[in-house]
Amino acid sequence: MEGAAAMGAVTELVLGPEPDAVPRARRFVVEALGDEPAATVEAAELIVAELVTNALLHGEPPVTLRLARLADRVRVEVEDAGHQVPVLGRRDLDAMTGRGLGMVAAVSGEWGIDPAAAGGKVVWAELPHGGAEAGTGHGAELDADALLAAWQGDDQPGEPTYVVHLGAVPTDLLIDAKSRLDNLVREFSLAGSESAGQPASAAFAAVAQTITQSLGSVRAEIKRQALAAASRGDAETSLVLRLPASMADAGERYLAALDEADAYARAGQLLNLETPRLHRVFRRWYVQALVDQLRAQAAGEAPAPPPSFQQRLVEEVAALGQLEEAGERLRLLQRVTAELTGARDIEDIVETVVSNATRALGAHSARIYLLGDDGILRSVATRGGDPQLAVNYEEFPLEADLPGGVALRTGQPVLLRNLEELAQRFPSLATVYPDERTLHVAPLIVGEHKIGVLSLTFRGLTAVDEHTQVTFLTALADACAQALERANATARATEATERLAFLAEASVILSGNLDYRATLAAVADLVVPRLADWCVIQLLEGDELQNVGLTHFDPAKVAWAERLGERYPTDMSAPTGAPNVIRTGVSELYPYIPDELLVAAAVDQEHLQLIRELGMSSGLVVPLTGRSGTFGALTMIYAESGRRYDERDVKYAEDLAGRAALAVETAHAFTEQSGRLAEVSRIAEAAQHAILAAPPAVIGPIALAARYVSAAAEALIGGDLYEVVPRPGAVRLLIGDVRGKGLAAVRTATVVLGEFRAAAADVDSLVDVAMQIDRRLRPYLSDEDFVTALVAEITDDGVFTIANCGHPPALLAAGGEVTPVDSDPSLPLGLGATPSLAVGKLVAGDRLLLYTDGIIEARDQQREFVDLMNLVAPLADGDFDLVLDDVLVALRSAVGTELDDDLALLIAEYRGA
Repeated sequence: MEGAAAMGAVTELVLGPEPDAVPRARRFVVEALGDEPAATVEAAELIVAELVTNALLHGEPPVTLRLARLADRVRVEVEDAGHQVPVLGRRDLDAMTGRGLGMVAAVSGEWGIDPAAAGGKVVWAELPHGGAEAGTGHGAELDADALLAAWQGDDQPGEPTYVVHLGAVPTDLLIDAKSRLDNLVREFSLAGSESAGQPASAAFAAVAQTITQSLGSVRAEIKRQALAAASRGDAETSLVLRLPASMADAGERYLAALDEADAYARAGQLLNLETPRLHRVFRRWYVQALVDQLRAQAAGEAPAPPPSFQQRLVEEVAALGQLEEAGERLRLLQRVTAELTGARDIEDIVETVVSNATRALGAHSARIYLLGDDGILRSVATRGGDPQLAVNYEEFPLEADLPGGVALRTGQPVLLRNLEELAQRFPSLATVYPDERTLHVAPLIVGEHKIGVLSLTFRGLTAVDEHTQVTFLTALADACAQALERANATARATEATERLAFLAEASVILSGNLDYRATLAAVADLVVPRLADWCVIQLLEGDELQNVGLTHFDPAKVAWAERLGERYPTDMSAPTGAPNVIRTGVSELYPYIPDELLVAAAVDQEHLQLIRELGMSSGLVVPLTGRSGTFGALTMIYAESGRRYDERDVKYAEDLAGRAALAVETAHAFTEQSGRLAEVSRIAEAAQHAILAAPPAVIGPIALAARYVSAAAEALIGGDLYEVVPRPGAVRLLIGDVRGKGLAAVRTATVVLGEFRAAAADVDSLVDVAMQIDRRLRPYLSDEDFVTALVAEITDDGVFTIANCGHPPALLAAGGEVTPVDSDPSLPLGLGATPSLAVGKLVAGDRLLLYTDGIIEARDQQREFVDLMNLVAPLADGDFDLVLDDVLVALRSAVGTELDDDLALLIAEYRGA
């Protein structure tokens, strides 16, 4: 220490790690140099602040500050017990550290580093009285290797050191990485200490301690070698370090602490940003290399040469490439999922998947098969591939020994890496592909529901590992399966709604015409093309089946089929088809019509050829069964459309056939009755009873009774009507009066009753029920015809709702009193009825009476209108089974003669839930 020997009076200050150490050092300078020129004091303060900070952060205690005033200069010395040599770095405006030593060099005359007599080091600086001019300071020649050699053995006596060769690293990377690490070390050094009375968390303090105290000498040496290489203009620095074996454990702790520090940075808890990936790769490489070499040498083994940093970078790029490919696949999966969310139907879904698989995923071919009810997997979408192979394997059984069958049966994806593996597992496919392929087949399954398979081929040998391939394509298949399941559910719901509407429309047709042949022909026309490509309705007449409805959308084909039927009449002994269904009363379902079935049904070869020309793909035959038994059959066939019937279609078709059978029997009954109608009340009652059935005595908690009385013998037949339709949790009632008399009125009443039965069962809103009847009724009315009506509903909890379409109000018997139910009547049915609702609540024993105007327009013997409330007084407390008879007795007594008008009465009593 050449300068120290010439020092005069020396003033010392010993400092510790307390937070105010640097401010104390600055005050010490001001007090010790108080009579020096201001420029000298200011320069000395700057030098002392930097050197003391450096010693506290990077050195080892104790830290001693000395000031000496010599004849022509002031000397500052800062001594600590550490051996880490401060390095004057390159100028970097982004660095939080490394600027201070440059400032010391700038404001001092000279500066340097010497070994301390007691070990450690002394960093010193001298400045002339009055201060040095900026930029004139220069460092003493510093032989860092000699300085380090002087300290050999001082750190840990007896602990051997080993030479670690790290190899060549870009010099600029070393300097940049070291600068960023210095910034991090400085921040942790400041943040890890107690500040303003707020102690850091234990975890944070532990990370700070590890980062600031581990590998400090290694970092400094790497920086020194990098700066030396930079000063020589070397693009790369060959790093060689001499370290004790204990540095191996310290290195691992250091790496872990730096990873935690990056977590703090990502969470925004540090000023420093997260370490760049390149720097993270570098620190893991060099720390792991020195750990491996130190441990090998400490164990007496020759260290294996570490992989070069360039090799490590190549490995990192390869790993990033895999991550980038995985990211691309995830983005593809997200895009496909988003597109599937907006897909309208199954066709959109499968086209979305196969197009993305070939366009974005790079598959040579993509194909989706869906499983049919017959256990056959059928291709529904294909994209890419070899044109000559596209027609192969359009369909195959689920049980086939093929990749698709295996995948769907087991629920596991099938991955075939090459043609050799394909041939080994599935010999029948050994010669299918002309060149090398990778084949992946993923099952489309949701829960226990097997939907189909997704099949992809890739040309050549895939570079993607099996786990990644299986994981991604399984996720793609799952997304496709979920979308198909949603589409199926939506289609089923839409189909159910459409079928309810269809049944309602069919009911109107069936109830609107008493010519059953015309009615059944109209139903056949309604079935095609909504439910079938061909529809045939046959009735048993004697020992033969007669076609009463034969429909196809092409009239020419209908004429051709009629000629075919005349040439080849139905064999009534046939074991299948309409004859067998009529014999057994059991429906027959043919989801698929195999050729052998056609062969069995054909009379001769020409007949077989003709029925093959029909192109039938699926069929359904259901019986027409009424009260008198089975007397016909309804046959529906899919041909050109390629659609298929399943079990759900059977119940639906049977419902339609049941309504058609009822219409036929009603028409027969009416035909039989119509010949005996005359201008007498007995005949009128017979006609009315042909269409008015007595309601059930009880439906749920509701007791029911009805009466119908025809007018006097000289009156024409009327159109009074009533009906009761049960619904889940409720019962719906109808009372009505057709304007006019005679058969036309009865016909109109029949239409109203049929429409009410259909709407009351299928339409939720009571207002919509009335409006639907109104709309359906209009085509059957003349300009002056209409029907007044009340439509009512009583739920199982006693709530009643009434819609009034120009009809007398209902009567409520409750609490021993009988009162009208206030309601605002709308226009009658057929004139644009839009009723509002009257709502009330029944308790056990309460009754509702619905009636036609035959009771309120009746006149007593004085030709005055009868008193309605007197007539219906028995409603309040009379025996339910006798109450309507009591009302009629009172009415006849008041009138004194037979009634002038028809009368219908319908009563409901609530008996509690």
